[in-house]
Amino acid sequence: MRLRREVPKEYSYVTVVTYGRTGSTAIQASLNALPGVLVRGENYSAMRGLGTYLQSIAEVADRHHAGKSTHPWYGSARLDPSAVLADIRRHVIDYLLRPTADTNWIGFKEVRYEPGHFASYDELLQHLIFLGKLFPGLRYVINVREPVDAARSGWWPENSDAIEVLTTTREWLLSATVDLNTFYGSLRAVCVAHEDWVADPKVLIDAYSSLGLPRDDQAVRAALLERLDHGPRPG
Repeated sequence: MRLRREVPKEYSYVTVVTYGRTGSTAIQASLNALPGVLVRGENYSAMRGLGTYLQSIAEVADRHHAGKSTHPWYGSARLDPSAVLADIRRHVIDYLLRPTADTNWIGFKEVRYEPGHFASYDELLQHLIFLGKLFPGLRYVINVREPVDAARSGWWPENSDAIEVLTTTREWLLSATVDLNTFYGSLRAVCVAHEDWVADPKVLIDAYSSLGLPRDDQAVRAALLERLDHGPRPG
């Protein structure tokens, strides 16, 4: 008797792309209020290392095809980057995102997109595109805040270059919204501004709807009214 292998569940994916002190934890809470949506918090950009690993595998597989044990690239002939990518996806879902039985949409938020975390805008954009490969059909909720307002909040006053860093980061994320939609050829990224959705939650409600997320206007509004537990270094 042959055992039936369980077919992995197919999920839809969403990620929150932002920087510190932009209200991203409130966005996270409002997404989690939607039916079937599970968005985990920050993970210290854990996917950066995975992207570097996959890139190395892909370059070896592309440039070297050695099967002999006497060759310096021995074993490269059997490397399969697509299989590695699928295995990384399973690992991230099972051990980092950890969906529940009723999860249909899954993802995470991250605030580490400033200069210092990324050497250039191109490097940041390539990472966001890698995330789209890791999570097929990924939707990007890109959240920005006026640099002067963000700089007054949280730990930013400790950074003498805060305004410059935040201004550059905001510009990067605005550009990424346009470039991601151009790259995919469809609406995959929306940009929302903290000052807009704080004044009117419908800004977030409409943004989520435009990305195809489940809709529950009342739940989003209620989530945005809740007091949040930010922890020692809030997002």
